[in-house]
Amino acid sequence: MTPEQVAASYDRLAERWLDLSAYGFAPVERAVAFVKRKSAALDVGCGTGRLMGLLRTHGFATDGIDVSPAMIALARDRHPDARLFHADICGWELPRSYDLIVAWDSVWHVPLVQQAAVLAKLCRGLAAGGVFVFTTGGPDGPEERRDSHMGPPMYHATLGIPKTLHALAEAGCVVRHLEYDQYPEAHVYLIAQKSESGQPGVYDRVRLRPVEAGDLPRMYELQMDPDSNRMAVTIPRSRDAFDSHWAKALGDPVNTTRAVLLAGQMVGYISCFPMDGEDHVGYWIDRAYWGMGIASRALHLLLAEVTKRPLVATAATSNGASLRVLQKCGFVVEEVRHSPATDRYPECEEAVLVLR
Repeated sequence: MTPEQVAASYDRLAERWLDLSAYGFAPVERAVAFVKRKSAALDVGCGTGRLMGLLRTHGFATDGIDVSPAMIALARDRHPDARLFHADICGWELPRSYDLIVAWDSVWHVPLVQQAAVLAKLCRGLAAGGVFVFTTGGPDGPEERRDSHMGPPMYHATLGIPKTLHALAEAGCVVRHLEYDQYPEAHVYLIAQKSESGQPGVYDRVRLRPVEAGDLPRMYELQMDPDSNRMAVTIPRSRDAFDSHWAKALGDPVNTTRAVLLAGQMVGYISCFPMDGEDHVGYWIDRAYWGMGIASRALHLLLAEVTKRPLVATAATSNGASLRVLQKCGFVVEEVRHSPATDRYPECEEAVLVLR
């Protein structure tokens, strides 16, 4: 199910959440105890605003976001002075940093492929020392489920505990509490806290090194991922085409090709190469590590190594994540054009960005 379909299901259920149940209050109170500066809070999947009243009693000015327009309308009735946003957390950019972010029974509706990115985004949205409390499923590995227990169809997903803990750690957060609060049901809530320095741990753990022959099987595997190709609007190379391309690329000293490492593990690759009389840059990051700032850091490191300018990059206009990475590193959109289909790229609208 898409977030829009989840929203439609919640629209049909919105009136059920007008009760004053204290469900989830005790875990949120536990999280509040870790917060040193009780100023701004964000309730992700705020629904009708049930938890916002609790946060107000602790002195927080609380923003709310929900994908369901019916839920947001009821929350506005309950909290007319609050800042409320009708939006999908997957694409929404946080307007400020927060001392506390609550996502009670909400982010588990995010599509599995986007879960790590959303967790990383919310961790980035914490102020230094800020606290994030949220619920998820508690299996050992990733899972997706669809059901109709409440009537309308619903979707739930989880990275599983190991990958959830990894995502939080890479985003610079320490887990203060993890509890199966409805055991034997696999319902888990976690409290995580950002370091006082405010620096995400992943930033200083990204390294580049020259690509080696032994990296090629991993690179081939990465470029075959269907979701990555949909995002980048690309067509994966066949094995023969891949081997031929990289044999030529790695044998040409004019190319700068680097493996992207996170804590010593290869999670992608990035390169600078001549094409059509211009110097281009491109990168590919393992989908499991999207949304953690790895691409931005890798590009920053490459630009420190490759000092020639101008540099050119292209990205499908639908690929907002890559456009943000490039613009964050100083690239400016200078042209938007139609790109015809080739054996490597589907037809699309393409942005040309230049770093001068």
